[in-house]
Amino acid sequence: MIKTTIVGFGDSISTGFGVGKVHSYMNRLEKFVPSYYPSISWNMINSSKNGVTTQEALHGIQASVLAHRPNVVFMQFGTNDSANDHRYRSLEDFEQNYDQMIRLILEHNNRTGLNNCIPIPVLITPPPVNEAIAKPLRNNSRLNQYVHIIKSLARQYHCPLIDFYHKVLSQDNDLDYISEDGVHLNQKGYDLLFDVIFAEFTKLINYQGVLKEHTFKDIS
Repeated sequence: MIKTTIVGFGDSISTGFGVGKVHSYMNRLEKFVPSYYPSISWNMINSSKNGVTTQEALHGIQASVLAHRPNVVFMQFGTNDSANDHRYRSLEDFEQNYDQMIRLILEHNNRTGLNNCIPIPVLITPPPVNEAIAKPLRNNSRLNQYVHIIKSLARQYHCPLIDFYHKVLSQDNDLDYISEDGVHLNQKGYDLLFDVIFAEFTKLINYQGVLKEHTFKDIS
């Protein structure tokens, strides 16, 4: 049986903060994916942590991600990097940290035989905030600049991209998806996040659940 390891790597949005980790997209993938693709041995690991930025993520990527020999890594950062407090990371630092994490993932030999032993990083933009509540700590004008960096890096390295920021904004009432703290998602928001991640996940595998080969930019 083919073993496929999926790692979630992000901040509190990826942990399911506010509604409990049982509603996080990784827990839901762990629950539903095996029933859709029973011929694969699925290993789901959520290495996301509340409050982290790309700086802490980069420092911990070896133990949190690479040590698990992942086949797919869902990455979602930016909510804390863009916050106007001690967690703030400049646009330059954010891009450098994110770029380095992508390169480390693409350079990692997971020795699984899938996708030429190269993990697939899937980049996910953070959700917008409710500015009426989140200001002055956070605002969408600043957050959108971090979103732009993520989208640019996805194009640069040919990584799959889930633009969740604009997905939420495209809804009839985007504030219906944000929790009362103005930053995290509510149940409806986490449902939408899972839906778009599951849809992207199914593009990465064939009808049997076997990981398809994905071509990245040559970084050698």
